[in-house]
Amino acid sequence: MRDLRSLSIRRRTSPRAGAAAVESAVILSAFLTLVLGTLDYGLAVLNRNNLEAAACRLARAASVRGEKSASAFDPWGPATFQGTAHDGSNVAAEVAPLIAVMPRQQVRILLEWPEGSYSVGKPVRATLMYDHHSLLGGLLGTSTWPLRAESVMRIHH
Repeated sequence: MRDLRSLSIRRRTSPRAGAAAVESAVILSAFLTLVLGTLDYGLAVLNRNNLEAAACRLARAASVRGEKSASAFDPWGPATFQGTAHDGSNVAAEVAPLIAVMPRQQVRILLEWPEGSYSVGKPVRATLMYDHHSLLGGLLGTSTWPLRAESVMRIHH
């Protein structure tokens, strides 16, 4: 009778049960890597689009703050501005609403007047930079992706 019990237990467990568990682990890890990689890429694209919108907004704000701007606006320039979106400046306040999904202290701002003048018709260039930190670390090649957005406009006032 003992031999019959041991035979029935052996028949219930499949020798493929261990192989199925290993195959499931491999497929699941590949699937999760694909899903997380897609999510990570989507977040990087979102951050890039937000930087583009913020750079355009900043260049527009600087273009109406030239040497002949109305008294309601303090003129900006022609000295180059470097800072972060967290530094409390008027420049940082312009971009803050558009970069809400990024840590403000990590968004670098460069506002410059390439021709050294803030008179009407001269260009102003706004550049925003941010290092997107990957959710998957170095699994996809690098752990950070440098994002950069630039906008150039002519001064109107």
